[in-house]
Amino acid sequence: MRKANFYSRALDKHFEVERIIGEFHGDEEGPVLVFFGGIHGNESSGVVALVEVIEEIKRIKPQIKGSIYAITGNMNSLAKEQRFEKQDLNRIWTKEQMLRLERGDFEVSDLHEDELEQLEIYKICKSIFEKHQHQVYCIDLHTTSAPTVPFITLNDTLINRYFATKFPVPVIIGIEEFIVGPLLSWVMEIGYPSLAFEAGEHYSVDSVKYHKAFVWLSLVYGGLIRKEEAPEYGKHHLILAASNPDHGKVFEVYHRKGVVPEENFEMKPGYANLQSVVKGEKLAQNIDGEILCPENGRVFMPLYQKQGSDGFFLAREVAPIWLGLSAILRKAKFENVLTWLPGVRRDKNEKYTLIVNKSIARFLAVEIFHLLGFRTKVRLENELRFTRREYDVRGAARKQ
Repeated sequence: MRKANFYSRALDKHFEVERIIGEFHGDEEGPVLVFFGGIHGNESSGVVALVEVIEEIKRIKPQIKGSIYAITGNMNSLAKEQRFEKQDLNRIWTKEQMLRLERGDFEVSDLHEDELEQLEIYKICKSIFEKHQHQVYCIDLHTTSAPTVPFITLNDTLINRYFATKFPVPVIIGIEEFIVGPLLSWVMEIGYPSLAFEAGEHYSVDSVKYHKAFVWLSLVYGGLIRKEEAPEYGKHHLILAASNPDHGKVFEVYHRKGVVPEENFEMKPGYANLQSVVKGEKLAQNIDGEILCPENGRVFMPLYQKQGSDGFFLAREVAPIWLGLSAILRKAKFENVLTWLPGVRRDKNEKYTLIVNKSIARFLAVEIFHLLGFRTKVRLENELRFTRREYDVRGAARKQ
């Protein structure tokens, strides 16, 4: 069995893990939670937390309903304490790449290190999804290069939103509109709800603490373990609630500053995640000069590491009334009304994609499509293409 040895700066301790850190199956059929840690190799906090939680479960032997899986991500890069080797493992789960893996249109010897990691994870995920005929929920554990309060990111489906808002941390939606190929987007595409949890800065001991708290709360909120059997349940809830002033709030990402190595992007020091910024404020610089904030908002995931293609994002708070209206309209399938409007038509090849003629339907704000669960897929000169998840309302696919 392949193993990875890695060092945790946060705990000043060495660990050895296999691809599957641990798995548990209860006597009673129930929900399935799949945890991933270390999809980025320089983010060991989630792996450490999963190792410690798995050991605690073995020790206390709680009554488990359903199944639990804990999976190590990029084992090669984890051992080297780097984000990835050749290609970001959390950016290669594209439709084209997944078709390639499903068809077997490759020679294993032709795959680079990160693709080999992906292939192993893909096979494990397919095995889990095929084994369980009931709801599977996937949770990806991450950290950031800048100091941050703990937060959740997710693809904005109602089932994701319902689960995520149980946790006492901010929820970020809309980032899938700007990032191509993350693991959880593939998971959602094939019908399984999921979310990512960002615990804090890469090498902070608090990140391990927050990851452990989140894993235990996930097991309770997911219905796998009773609250009374989760060690220090109240403490875990309290430390997450006390970690930030924005718990219970939902933010939407509306801007991304993409970067490439050649531009020598450098974020201005001192920005914390979800820190308020104003239009015209100097956020960063590159070979072309200063990079100014385009409008008021919250700076999100500023880049303070060498590897990465996302310089920073901007986000804004979403009003609770907007979220409530969104849920009502989606359950009522109000998006069908949009196709009656001039300049809006459904894509013949993609059932959940709408094509909008910008010159005819310019009165339809992008926010309206976001309200109904659509995200901008392609922006062309004369049209916009919006798409939404097939499993927005009804949740995970159930195999017949």
